[in-house]
Amino acid sequence: MDTNKEQVKELKKKPAQKGRDYSRMIVWSAALVTVMRYAAAFVASDASKIPEWLSELITASMLFSGLGMGFLDVFGGAYLFDGWRRAMPQGEKWNFRFRVLTFFAIGLVVNGVFILVPFTASRVSGQTMHQVLGDGTMLYLWAAVVNIAPYLLIGGVAVGNQIVNVAANRTANEPANGSRTVPQTDDEKRTGSRTYKSLSDSEKYYIINTDSKIASRELGVTPRAIQKWRLDIQEEIRTGKLLQKV
Repeated sequence: MDTNKEQVKELKKKPAQKGRDYSRMIVWSAALVTVMRYAAAFVASDASKIPEWLSELITASMLFSGLGMGFLDVFGGAYLFDGWRRAMPQGEKWNFRFRVLTFFAIGLVVNGVFILVPFTASRVSGQTMHQVLGDGTMLYLWAAVVNIAPYLLIGGVAVGNQIVNVAANRTANEPANGSRTVPQTDDEKRTGSRTYKSLSDSEKYYIINTDSKIASRELGVTPRAIQKWRLDIQEEIRTGKLLQKV
């Protein structure tokens, strides 16, 4: 047991390998490109007339804002979907956080399609966006989806980063070949964090000959873990590493 404790300490000293985290940069960049839109909107609402020099400054700023949001929408969306892929529950029911992340991920794609379709039509027909959309409902709907895009990106990246970090912290002390080879302490056993390597032969016989739900309660793990361990025990019996005992 002392040897196991020492191995646990050594594993915890090793930093977990993580990919680069761009979430904070994406969130603040999306917020930054939205600043000029708000600034221009509030100036227009509070000032009866905008000076020509300020109007030109706003136009130039909006140009850079649009270019920045174009890059962010594509690369931020790719980053969001990569986080969505890594956070996807494996054979488990989707929890609330993952459903929220899915909403943002799918919403960003649908929102992007509504933004690009009228723009593509305008380029093909050689018309301005105003000519394509007209003065009615479509114009306001398109304006809405353009302004919603940064918030979908910010919300999705924030939620995705939180979920991925939780999953990373849960497996930070596990080796690359799976959690079964990670030694554990008595405290971890009491909290239900059992590993296959920690099982005694008597416990393996108990798992083989007992209902999964009953065994999971007795050993403090999930029925799913019991089912996985049972396959390994059967393999040990088949290869002769564990003598069959009924």
